[in-house]
Amino acid sequence: MLRDVAQSQDNHRRFIERVIAAETVWYLDSGNGAAYCESNEDEEGRPVLMFWSDRAYAERVRRAEFDDCSVDSISLFDFLFRWLAGMAQDNVLVGANWTGDLVGLESDPQAVRDEILDALSAEKTDQYKQQLANGIEEQNRRAP
Repeated sequence: MLRDVAQSQDNHRRFIERVIAAETVWYLDSGNGAAYCESNEDEEGRPVLMFWSDRAYAERVRRAEFDDCSVDSISLFDFLFRWLAGMAQDNVLVGANWTGDLVGLESDPQAVRDEILDALSAEKTDQYKQQLANGIEEQNRRAP
């Protein structure tokens, strides 16, 4: 069990580092949204949406457990400011870089967002803030 915890922590750390470097997050698309499974740890049995830092990791889990899904990607910006925000509202957990056996850390979406934002460079943080401000401005122009 300790080995699984240590490996899960390493996988989570790797996820944070690599999604920042690539600015891409991978997931499994079921055709009706992202693939998910039930929590292994949460008493409420909340759903866990799984994400990976590398296409190959997502593909490995797809072949092992979700062969009816396809591998897809989203930008890190959309992951941070759209997906994680929606997941927090929906009370859904994040599974980052889970293994083919569906083992990994289950994390609060806001905590994952904060962890990524804290690890971003100041330049990238400023770029994302500007992109977010531009998106809000555009949305306000479209509002009646």
